[in-house]
Amino acid sequence: MTNKEIIIIYKKVGIDAELKKVQNDQKTFEDLLGGELDYIPYEDITIIARKNRDNLKPNIYINAEFLSIGSSIRGDVIIALKENDIFKSLTKEQAIKYVEFLKRASFNYDNFDEKGRYIPSNKSIMKRGKLIVEKSIGDNDVTNLSNTNEETLKMILGIQSVILNFIKNNAN
Repeated sequence: MTNKEIIIIYKKVGIDAELKKVQNDQKTFEDLLGGELDYIPYEDITIIARKNRDNLKPNIYINAEFLSIGSSIRGDVIIALKENDIFKSLTKEQAIKYVEFLKRASFNYDNFDEKGRYIPSNKSIMKRGKLIVEKSIGDNDVTNLSNTNEETLKMILGIQSVILNFIKNNAN
């Protein structure tokens, strides 16, 4: 890495992605992500994440090439352009493309507390402590239902990916 500034996308867990101008050095990236780095090539960019991230909350869901099954990346991430082992600023087109990508690929924690328990919205009907139905009123709620379905699909695909990786790694 060189010591000049570059433009990256920084995505914290549960928060929208943002463009940042940062020093192009390993220490800056480690400070942002909180530890040793792992580099994940993806399409025409590199996703940089913390190496030891097993105990962190899922942040984004990406499709992997192996059997077209995706996986989640836990913890905060950086998206940068890497050419010939040198990090460079994202192009304007890449910045727009990957900010939009992160909106679709991000896990939504709006209805969960810090321990991962579901918090019903003010439109929910509770009976004896159990969620019975969540009322839907208006177009925005249809969009939220669609997002919920996408989140459910991401979760199911993530579970399938873990199962397949387990089978692959433990096949004797």
